[in-house]
Amino acid sequence: MPRKGSLKKVVVNTILKKVRTFLRGLYRIYNTLKGFSYDFKRFLFYGGWKENLKDVEARNYSLMMAYHGLEKSLSYKERNPNSGWSNAERVFYRLMIANKTGNIGFHDRAGKKVLQKFLSLPVNSEKKRAKEMIEGISLMNFDTKDTNHGAINFPKINFEKGKLNDPEDFFFSRYSLREFSDEKVNDEVVQRAIKLAMKTPSVCNRHPWKIYYSSDFDVVQKALLHQNGNRPFGKKVQSLLIITTDLKAFFAGAEHYQHWIDGGLISMSVMYALHSLGVSSCPLNWSQTPKNDKKLRAELNIASNHTIIMMLAIGYPDIDNMVCSSARRPINEVLSKLELRK
Repeated sequence: MPRKGSLKKVVVNTILKKVRTFLRGLYRIYNTLKGFSYDFKRFLFYGGWKENLKDVEARNYSLMMAYHGLEKSLSYKERNPNSGWSNAERVFYRLMIANKTGNIGFHDRAGKKVLQKFLSLPVNSEKKRAKEMIEGISLMNFDTKDTNHGAINFPKINFEKGKLNDPEDFFFSRYSLREFSDEKVNDEVVQRAIKLAMKTPSVCNRHPWKIYYSSDFDVVQKALLHQNGNRPFGKKVQSLLIITTDLKAFFAGAEHYQHWIDGGLISMSVMYALHSLGVSSCPLNWSQTPKNDKKLRAELNIASNHTIIMMLAIGYPDIDNMVCSSARRPINEVLSKLELRK
């Protein structure tokens, strides 16, 4: 039978553990509220909700969303002849502002091409408003040589080009690698990987991504100094990507979370694109406090309106490597049938 003093000590320790757990939970809630506040302020100051159409970046994001609506209208096999006009007006208005400012972005040119294709449809071209916009477009002194805008015919055989003979070989051979060989990843390989990853879908096709890259040892180490998970191997990292999304691309309050979603999509695409080129990677979490986020920005040239999604260490593997063999949850714990509630 335990002694009275011993029993009292057990009770006290149990109470202290519960108190510490409760206080730790409160501290986490406090930090969560600070994080929410920081994210809200960033969206307030840098988000695209102001829709300043004289700002070429903000206008181009808004324009992409509008002309993507026209692309969808052009892509339907049996399209409604009355569809697309509200987006056509939005595109035309933004193009007029672009032409007036003279600061022409890539999507100003692309938007003009898509609008021309829409207005040139036989069912549209004879309408009064279409003629007025066509005349207005003819006075705009910018264009693009790229004709791959709007909608294109894409037969089934083209979709089948992406089919892998053994997809398991590709997906199951990607591991996060933390110790790389001395072989450097050249800039051309990185650019190719990013170009491949740019096929990633994004909300309303806005492509809000901004990716920073360096193979300068001092720059890489300065960045990694602010990321906690790389300490055992960070000194060996030669090349680093910092993946961000542009808050200017998001307008509605309901989109305050969308930059994280689109950022996560491009991040995984970049990792798989690198893997397809024989380059290994290790995603480095950037779920940081406002204080750490500000410290990193104070030392690196990351624009204020760019939200940091993650860092990505990249490099080539050695002949022999050790990686974490992390078990994956069984499929029945992940995949559930979607049903109506009874």
